[in-house]
Amino acid sequence: MKVEPESGLELPLQVICRDPQNKDEPCPLCGGKGVYAFDVQLDDPRFGKFQRCPNNPVQDDQEMHTRLRRYGNLEAYKEKSFENFQTDFSGSSYTQSVVSSLINAKSAAQQFADNPSGWIVFEGRFGCGKTHLAVAIANWRLEKYGERVLFITSPDLLDLLRSTFDPSVQSSFDNYFDQIRSATLLVLDDLGVEKPSDWAKEKLFQLLNHRHVEALPTVVTTNTRIDDLDPRLGSRLLERSLVKHIKIQAPDFRRVSRNEARDSEIFNMQLYRDMRFETFSTDSFFADDVSNLKRALTIAVEWSANPEGWFYIMGEYGSGKTHLAAAIAYDLYERGHDVMFTTVPDLLDFLRLSFNPRSDVPFDKRFHEIINVPFLVLDDLTFASATPWAKEKLFQIIDYRYLSRMPTVFTSSETVEETDERLATRLADRRVCTIFALEARSYVKRMKNLR
Repeated sequence: MKVEPESGLELPLQVICRDPQNKDEPCPLCGGKGVYAFDVQLDDPRFGKFQRCPNNPVQDDQEMHTRLRRYGNLEAYKEKSFENFQTDFSGSSYTQSVVSSLINAKSAAQQFADNPSGWIVFEGRFGCGKTHLAVAIANWRLEKYGERVLFITSPDLLDLLRSTFDPSVQSSFDNYFDQIRSATLLVLDDLGVEKPSDWAKEKLFQLLNHRHVEALPTVVTTNTRIDDLDPRLGSRLLERSLVKHIKIQAPDFRRVSRNEARDSEIFNMQLYRDMRFETFSTDSFFADDVSNLKRALTIAVEWSANPEGWFYIMGEYGSGKTHLAAAIAYDLYERGHDVMFTTVPDLLDFLRLSFNPRSDVPFDKRFHEIINVPFLVLDDLTFASATPWAKEKLFQIIDYRYLSRMPTVFTSSETVEETDERLATRLADRRVCTIFALEARSYVKRMKNLR
């Protein structure tokens, strides 16, 4: 089949639909075009419109898939699917809690993909799989139903809006903005990592508020706690009648293994692998030591079982406070929680390294990861020898977690009265902080007398 354009050149008509009985020939129903006009009367609203040929199902239309992926910014993610989202970790070191979280998240994503009603929000740390599931939903709707799906990260969205905004040509911006907010299915990735201006905040709110009011199917991923987002956005993301909120409790899968995720960067638990509750010694030649150590162990176990607020353990060097803090970290981690354990000196070094030009992780990302980790254990806390910059960063982390009531464990050789005044005022808040004075002598002194 050929068409003859005005230029007089003959161009072959692309055949995208073929005869089911003879693949070398165009489809007899549509002539190979993949669509054909409705055979109806002039007064029928379908007159002049086209329908998809039954011999050209959406699932097999690779050309359409390519166009839709290009339109929806999904070309780079075409391999992301439900089939290759891993939830089977048999023989690995992942806990059942982590596996269950992934299975539940995948199930919720598949249900939404089959019936995209309302919103679904995936919350979790960097690399936990939330973007994979969001894209899998987009690819499913695109490939199975031929939907126009739009995928975009929140920072890219704001950059695009800024680049298209020109007060002298308002219509082009309005048209582009309307395309995004009215998309059949919108996938907004990494909400909360952007640092928007007041103008950008307003545009982001207008976008999501429109989709909220119209109940348009929307997928959102974020590594930021909902309570920490713009309150106007947070209130909409938490509306249970419209939004299904899925929190993924899993480590960063872009690292090679869970053990590497645990032992890399500042978690560094390999050094403390033997410090568990069951290995914490309460033996001592001194009776008051035994009583104090047993009480410390009981409180640490109880706090770990129900980790709310802060737990501040103070005591002299070698008394066992680091052992208890590490035991809490291990206990939480092995129950599938996202936990970070570090000494304060290592923490500050970790932050300083992000200023190195060769660092592949920017300071903002590292700082954000620390202040927002669900469970933070800071060992050897002191402000005494810290530089002004270090003091300020340390206090910012502490103050953020205080205001957010995020579970945090501290160990320190300083009493409340000896520590930084700003920290002391927060430690004094008994609604938030449990303080225990580990008054036992050092382990070396206790064991020396026993021998």
